[in-house]
Amino acid sequence: MNDAALTDLLAACRAYVGGRVDPRFNAAAQAFYAGAKAQPKIVARAARELGRLPPPGAAILANMLGTILEKGGAVERSGAAVWDLYTTWLPQIHRGFAGRKELSLRQRQLLDAFQLLSQSAVSHLSAMPQERALAAGNKTLMAQLAELQDYTPGAAWVRQVLLSCSDALLVLHLPSKQGFRLRYDNIVNGFHLFTLIQAAFGETLPGGRAPNRFIIDMARCVTVAEEGNDEPWWRYETVRPDASGLVEISGEASVETIARIDGRQVILLSAPREGAALWDTSFFTPQLFAMPANVVFEERLTAQEVEEWLAKVGVPIGSQEANTP
Repeated sequence: MNDAALTDLLAACRAYVGGRVDPRFNAAAQAFYAGAKAQPKIVARAARELGRLPPPGAAILANMLGTILEKGGAVERSGAAVWDLYTTWLPQIHRGFAGRKELSLRQRQLLDAFQLLSQSAVSHLSAMPQERALAAGNKTLMAQLAELQDYTPGAAWVRQVLLSCSDALLVLHLPSKQGFRLRYDNIVNGFHLFTLIQAAFGETLPGGRAPNRFIIDMARCVTVAEEGNDEPWWRYETVRPDASGLVEISGEASVETIARIDGRQVILLSAPREGAALWDTSFFTPQLFAMPANVVFEERLTAQEVEEWLAKVGVPIGSQEANTP
């Protein structure tokens, strides 16, 4: 039965030219989903056929493989094939736009199918941390994504995946001399991180407030991002070996720029400046529902640990505020 399901699906993919699927394709897809559930190895066999299909059929099959993964399938069965197809198509599309000429028929076909393939690439990359790290370090790939992101959402989505960071974070609230260990997941820029730090603390710290659920749900990819603004409850600073005193963290910069001490990124909170800049919900986008962003509270530091960390960052123990001029 599985052989017949795969054969019928591949035939439907070869005939597919884009747009809505017809009843024949839908029947073949449902039979394939059922076959994949009964015998998951069929997924790997389907993935091996991606490079042999015309662009519309390859993209819709890749999208189906992403759906199977999201419902509990193993990324090992289809991840490498989907990512290989994506990295094969991307430079071909990039050459078309970089040449400032009308796209060729082949490039147009690839571009038209690119969104479906990109959705699958996001789903698979979310479960492939090693491949994400390698791709993020590929300067050519990242440059192509950056140059194409204004032309096709598929490039923006994958670039967001590769720029997203997850890490351990230590937060020191200077006025109250409290410290906390947190963890953040799937965040690109400082403003997005600030919003979710504020959500994690709420009213438990001096200067905190009840979080705006409308904003927080967008920041966590619970709801689709709409227009909205957030504002800083605290001043966000860190330390850098090349600067004296505390340095304000740029909300627009990558979270990777936050300094580390003993292997853990450190943020120091104090009263905000008057007229501190707001930020809008565009800093939460493009949203990756396969990789939702979050900040999670892990542990409160003891008073002794806070003193030790303040000494490490160079803040006098008796200081109530540590704002730089």
